[in-house]
Amino acid sequence: MLGRFKRQRADTATKRHGAAEGSPRWPLEVWQRDDPRADGPDYVGLCLSPAFREEPEARSLRDGDGMGRIIEVAKTGGMETPAMARVVEELLADPRYAALDTLYSWLAPVYRDTDRQLEVIEHGLRTCPRKYKLLELAGTAMLQRERGAAALYYWAQSVVNAESLGEGPDASAYDFLIVVAHVAGQRGAVKAFRARTGEADHPEIVLDEEYTELVETAFRKPSKETKAVIQALAARISA
Repeated sequence: MLGRFKRQRADTATKRHGAAEGSPRWPLEVWQRDDPRADGPDYVGLCLSPAFREEPEARSLRDGDGMGRIIEVAKTGGMETPAMARVVEELLADPRYAALDTLYSWLAPVYRDTDRQLEVIEHGLRTCPRKYKLLELAGTAMLQRERGAAALYYWAQSVVNAESLGEGPDASAYDFLIVVAHVAGQRGAVKAFRARTGEADHPEIVLDEEYTELVETAFRKPSKETKAVIQALAARISA
């Protein structure tokens, strides 16, 4: 959906949910304010302190006709089209799928590189019980805008939240973190992130060419704070 390689995983049993400790940074505000900064004194703590309350989500698009409707539109009209937006919005209005986070993974790409994309993601973060998939979307949106510090903030929030549910291996944000760690020269973190997601240690490529290049551009000169965030995330899952 987002133009990158996707891992296919079995569902993981929910274990627990996490409480928010910090104040959330909303995507549109982050974009408009050029915040956070990777060399800021509070950047590491900001990335590692959960700010978006995470709750389990038992529903699936495969419950009922939701996934079937999306696949039909994708086959006939394409994934990033007004037709896709219309179907997803209709599903979100259906009580069976209201505030279901996975629907936003289909809706946000329709508005790529616009403020509306960030508004869609933010709406999901404010309304959906499960947030780690939406946080990954927020990070990807910031990467598309070459905002590496903001991207890492959201990816860090995503994996911390996913781990709080016992769903760490399902967090696609780890795919980005693997490449960020590689670009930043953090070999130990690369191995830790790969081990957590069940990825083989080789080859290095886990994203498609477009997203690999975006990560390389955004993180070609990582700050010491950026490296500290990567190291801390790796240490948490290696303990």
